[in-house]
Formats: sequence, C-alpha cells, structure tokens
Amino acid sequence: MKLIYSELQKFLPDLNIEPQKLRDDLTMIGHFCNFYEKIDDQIVFDLDIKVNRGDCLGYYGIARDLSVLYHLDLSSTDYQCPSSNYQLPIVISTSNVTRVMAAKIVHLKNGPSPSWLQSFLKLHGVNSINTLVDLTNYIMFLYGTPCHAFDTAKSTDHLIWEMNPKYTEFTSLDKTVLKVDPSVLMINSPNRALSLSFWGGEFCAINNSTTDTIVELAVYHPTTVRQNSRLLKATTEASIRLEKSLDPNLIPQAFQHLLKLIFENCGGLIGSQVFDYYPNPKDIQPIDYDFNYPSLYSGIEISPDFGINCLTKLGCLITDNQVTPPSIRKDLNISEDLTEEIVRFYGYQNIPTNQPLAFKEVQNITPPVLYLIDSLKDQLVDLGYDEVLSWPLTKLPINPETAIYTQNSINSEYPVLRQSIIQSLQNQLDQYSRFKLPTPQFFEIGKIYFKKDNLYQEHYSLGIYHPSSNQLENDLKKLNLTATVTNNFAEIILDNLESLPTYVPQHLATQAIELNSQIITLDANIALDQPQDPLTLINQYQNLIDPKILWSISIIDVYQNRYTFRVNYYNCDDKTAKKIHLAVFKLEC
Repeated sequence: MKLIYSELQKFLPDLNIEPQKLRDDLTMIGHFCNFYEKIDDQIVFDLDIKVNRGDCLGYYGIARDLSVLYHLDLSSTDYQCPSSNYQLPIVISTSNVTRVMAAKIVHLKNGPSPSWLQSFLKLHGVNSINTLVDLTNYIMFLYGTPCHAFDTAKSTDHLIWEMNPKYTEFTSLDKTVLKVDPSVLMINSPNRALSLSFWGGEFCAINNSTTDTIVELAVYHPTTVRQNSRLLKATTEASIRLEKSLDPNLIPQAFQHLLKLIFENCGGLIGSQVFDYYPNPKDIQPIDYDFNYPSLYSGIEISPDFGINCLTKLGCLITDNQVTPPSIRKDLNISEDLTEEIVRFYGYQNIPTNQPLAFKEVQNITPPVLYLIDSLKDQLVDLGYDEVLSWPLTKLPINPETAIYTQNSINSEYPVLRQSIIQSLQNQLDQYSRFKLPTPQFFEIGKIYFKKDNLYQEHYSLGIYHPSSNQLENDLKKLNLTATVTNNFAEIILDNLESLPTYVPQHLATQAIELNSQIITLDANIALDQPQDPLTLINQYQNLIDPKILWSISIIDVYQNRYTFRVNYYNCDDKTAKKIHLAVFKLEC
C-alpha cells in the first residue's frame, strides 16, 4: 500500500516527523514499511498491511494509529449535505449486503480531473478517468471503503442489490466479459446487469458527458466478495478491501466527504434523500480486561494508566474492568488483542533484551511416570530398538470379563480397547514378517485398558520384542527392569515403578520453574584427540558453569572426535552468558 505523507497530514495536521523516523515508527507499530521515496516532490511510503487490519487499507486507519503513537489530534470531515424530497427506488434483496449509503446528484459538470487528483492516483498506480470516477477512487484510498458511481441516464434510478438472478455474462468497465453464475453478488437495474460488488460495469459507466449520477458506498459480507473474486479470477483495489472486515459505521463519514468533494469539483445539486440501508447494526460486546496483563505478557512494567490512556485514544470505551472496542477495530475481540495494542504502542523496542531472568518456583504437576517414559525411550533407542506407535483397538479381548468395548468405533472390526501392549506388538511383528524385515527389535509405550471392580482402568505399559529371548533378558537387566519373557515379548506396567532417570535435573523432580523471560541458547564445537564418553564430557563442562545460571547442557552432534555442545543459560543477561560460554569452552571471540 502506498502512503503519501502530505495526504496523511490532512488527517493529522500537526504531524511533523522526519520521514526516516516515521518509516521506522510505522514498522514498530506493525505496519511494515519497506521503504520511502520522493516522487514528484511528494514523500511516498510503501507499506505491508496486516491481513486482519482492513481499517488500515486506508489513510484514515493509519492516521488513527499514528494519532495514538504521537499524541496528536485526529481531524475529520464534518459536512452535512443538503437533501431533497425524492426517494431513490433502491432495493436490497440479499442478506449479503451489510450497509449501503447512496444519493443522487444532478446537473453536475464532469470532465478531466484537477492536477492534484491526477497526481494522487498516479502515485497509487491508478489511471485517471475523469473527476467523478477519480473522486470515488480517492475516497476509497482515504477511508479503505470502495465507492461506485452510476450514470443514471444508462442505469436508471432503480438499482437492485441482488444475487445474480439470470445473467450469464457481465461486461466490466474495461470491456472484459466475465462468465457469472447465481453465486455472484451484483447491482442491477430491472433489465440489465450493471455492476459487481467490487467492479463497475460498462452499462452504467461514468464519462465526461455524465450530468446525473447515483454515488454509493457499501460494505458486504466479506466471504461473498472473496468467493466472487476467486471465482471470476478478478482482483481489484475494491475487492482487496471488501473481502476484509470493514466498518459499516465509517460509511457516513466517507460518504459525506465524497459528496463535499463532488460539489466542490463538479458542482451539481443534491437530487434525492440520502438512502441508508443498515438493517442489522451489531452491538459490540465488551471484553473483560485486567490492565496488569501488559506487564505480565511483556515481562516489563507497563503502568495501568498507560494502558487505559492508550485504549481510550484508540476509541475504546472503558467501564470498570470492561473494554468495548470501537467498531472500526474488527480485530479487537479478546483480551490478548487489547494487550497487543498496549504493548505495541508502548514500543517493542522498549522491551530490554539484557534484563536478567526473573522466575518463580511452582509445584511440579508432571507425573513421575512421564519422566520414566522419556528415560526408557532414550535408553531403548540406544540399545538399538525402534519405537512403534499403534492403535489401542483390537479385534478380540484377552479377558472378556474385564474388556472395555467401544461404541461407534472408527473400525467395526476392532471394537475392543487393548488389555495388553503385546497385542499391538504382535500385529506389528506380523507386518514386519510380511515385508520380510530381518531381525526386527522394537518397543511401544502406550496405554492399556480394562475393568476392575466395575471401574474403568488405564495404565502406561511398556512392550518390547527381540528375536532373541536371551538378548531381551539381558537388555531388561541393563534397564533395571524385571519381566517375564514369553515368545520373545516382554511387558511391564510402568505406573507402579518409581525410579526416575538419573540425568533429569533434581529440581524438576520436585518442582517446576515458571519462566517469564528468555533462555539464552549458545553452541560450542570441541575437537578432541580421541573419542570420549559423551556423559563424562557433559559432566566435565557442567561442573564449570554456575548452576544458578545453567538451565541445561547437552551434546547434540558427534562427528569423528568433534563434539557439538548446546548450553541453555538463564537468570543472566545475554552479554554475561556469552562471556561465560567463551571462557568455559575456551573459544575465541
């Protein structure tokens, strides 16, 4: 999206920021500015607008954000247009129309656009057509809400907003012929297809001889416009905006501004009452909000007063602990959205990157069996076993009296929850046999299910298969596990085992740490003369680091005699972590 500095200043008369700073500030509040350049004595910014900020596809939405950032007053067009007794015979026959505002203007004098308007459109990559058409485009860029104008000598006053009733073709302003079907939203006269929701048509086109026109601004159901645009493979500046969630309540301001510009540049008289169709205004639901959230989410102190002031300037209504967003901000729906607004206007750049980690200890609710499962998986893989995952459903129960049967099973041939993990391993072994896989050795850790005393039970179970029963027994001894090996299978119920893996940090066995700042991750490559035991190396370097700042240390790669360490530091800033890391691993700066 292009943004002309001087046009932005029409909404913010006191805006006097250096272009480079404005570029950077726009980026920091989320409107990513690729660059700015000087074209024809105008400073023009190039922006990437967020997908969910339809309000910022116009100057007005950007100006609203900058008014909050720079504490500037936002000007608006306050114009009350005259009226006539004539009522336009407009019909809205589809629920896909949210709001339409229209009026007839007669005895206008159309012609080539003034130079300022031609220059504006040129900088936005749009060709100048004539004054009336160019003014509708100008308003679209200012407010992000598309406008259309109809030559009533061609269209008549009887306009109908409807889903395509009968037409198979539509001819656009540039004489492109499009195939249309009943799913296309159109604006028609009783006997002719005139316009799409996002593209004007040849049979109502404005030209230099136009004297009477109906101008309209409308907001539609965004999904309908998006589907129509994709169906017809046609994308316009209007469709880009109309497929976003636009604010119906912004239409009156944009419409009054359009009429004012038409009377100033084309003359003419109002030829009708203002038609305003808005059958279902939606109430905006307030959001429960705690103004301590910005500090909790950002990890720094942001005063509630700052948050209240920020949201008030954005147009929110604040009562007690509830915030009601303005209708123009369709993206503000939950408390996290409000927090994001406060933090971005506080400034992401003001969040320090070298602030020491603050943490608090909380009760660890992780069941010990999960630590055991993680440990066993690693040890079994080290012993050469492959892990398999399988369905917990089987064809037949081992013990019908304690079996649990499913209702509406995803596979009617497998209605029973397994009572032993070996049932699943046997199926896996059958598959390996069919594929003639030699000497498979594998395991699975999963849940088994049964009834006991009419109560449903589930337990974690480890099942192991090895083609050599002797080797399986030896491996079980290495794991300090006791089990009976039958037909090369072994099964152990894990819930009742209490041993924890020795390499799990002891503090994690009894408590957890809630982090609310960053962990600093650094790698180091160590080349040695001969192979070393990785666990011995880890212990060696672990003892060189203060445990108060060491979160974890591991070896993530071994190649020949080169070992790659990954160390996570906490409770210190980035500069301190790097200094300690270089010293411990004797690395050069």
